[in-house]
Amino acid sequence: MGLRHIGEALVRQGGQVRVLDGVFVQRPRHGWQHVDSAWLRQCQADRPGAFVPLFTRLEHLRAGDPSALRRVLLYQLIALMQDHPQGLRPATVVSLGVCRDEAAALAQAVSTLRRLGPEQRTAAEGLEDEWQRGRTRSAARLAVRLPSAGAGDRLLAHRMSSVTSRARLADATLGRAHRLEQAGDPGAAAGEYLRAARLMNDCPRILRGLIRTHRPPEGELGPVAVDLGPDSVQVTWPGATAAAVEADTPAWRVIRFTRKPGSDPELTEIQMRTGAAAWVDNDPPLGREVRYAALPLRGSRIDGPPLVSGKLLVVPEVSGFQAVDGKARIEARWSQPSGALGVRVRLTGPDGRAREIEPSESRFTADGLEPGEYLIHIGCRYRAADGGQVASPGISREATVHPWPSPVLALNATGADGRAHFTWAGGDGAHVRLVEWPGEPPAPGTELRTPPASWPAALGWETSCGDLIPPPGTVTRVAALAILGKRAVAGPVLRIEAPQPVTAVAAERITGGLARITFGWPPQTGEVTVVLDQDGQSTEHRVTRSVFLREGLSVPVSPSRLNIRVVSAPRTSDTTVIEPAAARTALPAEVTVAYRVMPGPRRLLHRGPTTVQVTLVSPAGEVLTDLPEFVLVARAGEGRAPLRPHRHTDGTTVFRLSGEELHRAGTVERELAPGVCRPPYALRGFLLGGRAADIRLDEPSPATLVVH
Repeated sequence: MGLRHIGEALVRQGGQVRVLDGVFVQRPRHGWQHVDSAWLRQCQADRPGAFVPLFTRLEHLRAGDPSALRRVLLYQLIALMQDHPQGLRPATVVSLGVCRDEAAALAQAVSTLRRLGPEQRTAAEGLEDEWQRGRTRSAARLAVRLPSAGAGDRLLAHRMSSVTSRARLADATLGRAHRLEQAGDPGAAAGEYLRAARLMNDCPRILRGLIRTHRPPEGELGPVAVDLGPDSVQVTWPGATAAAVEADTPAWRVIRFTRKPGSDPELTEIQMRTGAAAWVDNDPPLGREVRYAALPLRGSRIDGPPLVSGKLLVVPEVSGFQAVDGKARIEARWSQPSGALGVRVRLTGPDGRAREIEPSESRFTADGLEPGEYLIHIGCRYRAADGGQVASPGISREATVHPWPSPVLALNATGADGRAHFTWAGGDGAHVRLVEWPGEPPAPGTELRTPPASWPAALGWETSCGDLIPPPGTVTRVAALAILGKRAVAGPVLRIEAPQPVTAVAAERITGGLARITFGWPPQTGEVTVVLDQDGQSTEHRVTRSVFLREGLSVPVSPSRLNIRVVSAPRTSDTTVIEPAAARTALPAEVTVAYRVMPGPRRLLHRGPTTVQVTLVSPAGEVLTDLPEFVLVARAGEGRAPLRPHRHTDGTTVFRLSGEELHRAGTVERELAPGVCRPPYALRGFLLGGRAADIRLDEPSPATLVVH
């Protein structure tokens, strides 16, 4: 705290202190103030913070002995003056903050005192503390270091005399106790040991005898309970309640007795754990045999027979043991005590046969196990007192190897028309569930250790003929989950993409050997693929949305039949694409029906009969069905130029040719009957019924269709 002596804490800055007739401090403009309880409280209020514990201690000293402050201050000043490099001069006294009027007298008085060495000062400062704590043996050793008390220090002489007489009485009582114990009277010896302990509580021989004559019989636990943890021992007994524990005056004293081969037990005092009525030994001797004794106290002196525990071999067991099973295996892990040399693991199977398992870093994995109940025993090894090794009793835990499903090894999907057909390999004897993981799917082969309720549900897709129908426009990670009872194993994952279907696909032939293809562009699709199958060959046209909307789609075609398939391109790579349905159409082969009107040959006074030639033209090898009927219609002019018929009902039917007749003949010629209509009249052919809309009618020039 930056103070040379306690007087500097009692004065204002620059003030002086007087000590010859009591402790007084100088107050500016108010003379000298005697240091009493009121002044100590005032100092504490003026200097809060780190000085509060000091003033609390000073007030406690003064309350116990009004002259204590003066004696402590004089002791500190004497030591400072004797060690000062200026020597014992009045100036030295003044430099320590003492009033100038007392400097010469104090220097003269100190010059008559014997200088104490470091060990003597330590003895002087610790003597009273050891005496008050009942540590008579230690107090006697300190008293020996001090010079003999002068005639003028009656208090010191009385204290040293008390220490010496009590030490002699304790030794005498110890001797009687030892003789009684040797004589085979442990009951009487126990009483003498207790009387000796009340006189001297720091003598190892007394404490060993006290514990020896009060400990429980072999095999009994004793009133003191000990709980051995991984790195500590907790000591409790019925009287160790929270009400009996106070910070300044503990009601109990706990001592650990460590057995040492060939010598007396080693004694170690255990401190109370702060804030609780419990004592914890945080550094027990590993591999050693110990006992714990709780000694009741009155103040700081032993005040009754001890409570003693049974023997405890400090060989902590492993903690935090966990075991899980997998497919034909057990995986276990634990926390090994820091002082253990190692662990030994033994695994006993359902057939009763045991085998040793070599652990690695506080864990092990045992493979090739049959389903059933297994017993795992784990014990620790420690260094013993004789240099060998000692093993802990060990812990035993049960573990069950359950039947686990065989994982799905491979997952495949094929599909068309919007339906996905899944197949897989593996998963023998298990129920295979196709699922979509809500987050990142686990790696294939991962064993699920969560309750079945937390597993992902089966895909909620619609089904058709055993196939699944993924929602259009989705990309789904489908995984195969092998399930057997309450256990499941994750399988491989497939990315399934179901593009939006292309709708309203249509095609028509246009001039120049081209065909125009139209369809409804699917939403959220940037590109489609148009596949053309014609004349045994297949070609693809990739079309982007912007080009399609701006220019449309025209492709070169031959007269034969054209099959058209339009598929939305996938948005992602590495996916299995399930092509949607209703994305196909066909453009029939180009079939043409041509007709010509051929005037009859010129004769002497008139022409011969007019002939109409009708021809069916189709690609070679094309199978024609459902051909339309050809109808030739005539329309008279009624005194003026004849008008061309617009439909097959605008005039008189000249003749009809069925589709089958035209298909068999290829070319049919018919003469016009003379009385069809009154010339001049106009002719025109029409296709009716069947596939009339798919067949082109090749008409001649209208001028050649007028019959005069």
